[in-house]
Amino acid sequence: MKFKFIKENINCGILASVLVIFICFLTLFVKPIVGMADNGDFFRIISQSNVYYLQGDNAHSFLGYFDKNYGIYKYNNENPKMIVSTQPMLVKIAVFMDKLITRDYVFDIRFLAFLYVIVYAVSAYLIVTVLTYNIKSNKFKLLFTALFIFVFCDTGYIAYFNSFFGEAVNLSFFLLSLGILLYMYKFKKYSILNLIMFFLASLVFVGSKQQLSPVGFLVALVLFRLFMTNKRKNFRCITLICIITIIASALYSYKSISGDFDYINRYYSMTRGVLLYEWNPDQILKQFNINTQYSMLQETVGFNKLPVIDPNSDKLKKEFYSKYSVLSIVVFYLKNPRIFGKMINFGVINGYSIRPKVLGNYEKKEGKAFGQQSHFFSLWSTIKEKCIPHNMFLTVVAFGIYFYFAVKRYIAARKNEDIDLQLFEEAFLYVFLVGTSQIFISVIGVGDGDLAKHVFMFNVSFDIMLLYSVSLIIENIYKKNRYTNRKENKKWGLKIIEKK
Repeated sequence: MKFKFIKENINCGILASVLVIFICFLTLFVKPIVGMADNGDFFRIISQSNVYYLQGDNAHSFLGYFDKNYGIYKYNNENPKMIVSTQPMLVKIAVFMDKLITRDYVFDIRFLAFLYVIVYAVSAYLIVTVLTYNIKSNKFKLLFTALFIFVFCDTGYIAYFNSFFGEAVNLSFFLLSLGILLYMYKFKKYSILNLIMFFLASLVFVGSKQQLSPVGFLVALVLFRLFMTNKRKNFRCITLICIITIIASALYSYKSISGDFDYINRYYSMTRGVLLYEWNPDQILKQFNINTQYSMLQETVGFNKLPVIDPNSDKLKKEFYSKYSVLSIVVFYLKNPRIFGKMINFGVINGYSIRPKVLGNYEKKEGKAFGQQSHFFSLWSTIKEKCIPHNMFLTVVAFGIYFYFAVKRYIAARKNEDIDLQLFEEAFLYVFLVGTSQIFISVIGVGDGDLAKHVFMFNVSFDIMLLYSVSLIIENIYKKNRYTNRKENKKWGLKIIEKK
């Protein structure tokens, strides 16, 4: 009887949270500690977070090995602010926690990972609670929970938590904001507190990387739908403030892209985007009114030890960068759909790789090979990398099948005047747009430069939509089984009556 009681009252949301914490603890906190090696991007964040690279015997490694320890400035930090991001705020909180507990000036990055894991666990609770709500069988609920853990506790995802990469913020706070949104829709919890929590989580997510600035407008649309469907004056007033704030923040973040960061992005957008693998680069440059001598930059990268030309040189600024902009590149792609299709295909191909191939996961002292990656709990990222066809056509077909059934559900919800179900389906349209927008933004903004990281949110969106589809399939299987069992019971009941 006791077992039956536990079985009937299982809380899969809490179970998912516990499993997230347990697996993250084993991966990120227990030796050999797993994290992400630095590819040079860390400095943009730590330079404005009162943290610096250690020297001497503890000198920082690049690419091959992960470092968990960093120095904390005792006095003034004179480093200039390189980018606008919400991530340094989280790093500073982690630094404060470290100093409070250890009382030294060495920052252990696991304090930062701890913050991400807490957010991640809350996200898991909300999403699993919502997506298992209509599944009445505990067996199927547990199956879905296990699948969620299998996907989102993959080392390819959570290794980012032990790093200064923006992907850690993207992953944890996007899932948190989505979990809050789905929870509101599923359980009709349209409180001002939930609204503010969704807004704040979305603000941290959108503000974590300048590449995500356009997503701010998608968040604004979600908030606008909440504004239109809720008639309470206080709720509407706060929603309007949130909409204005998220749009203003997105515009500010986009406008702040300048200096060396802007030039290297524009360098890649032309050399590794517009000109990539093209037979006649001279003709393409003429369309931008650029001197054809710059065709020698085709397919080059900006961080070579001996570059063809310094990407930040005044000559390039005057004769190269001044000739084109994001808008002119968009116009070029629209006029040349073949080239644009080629670049989108590159984005989709990279959209199934969760972890960058060149970055190691282990500390140097563990004695692992340079660049070696952890295979602990990484089956899902391996399946996506090696088994799922990386093909734009098949990707379009998969999303086409999903939206065929999504539209049918949406139409049925409209007929039944079920606004909550309509909003629920719209939430997954938002998820889809977040993911696919990153492919378009990436190939336009930086070509194929480091695409596996730039289209990271496509991976997250794909996996969320896959899990939602699985939850619907499980729900329908259970309903069909119950319907079949009822018919069988009625049939056998009639036979017994006839026999009597």
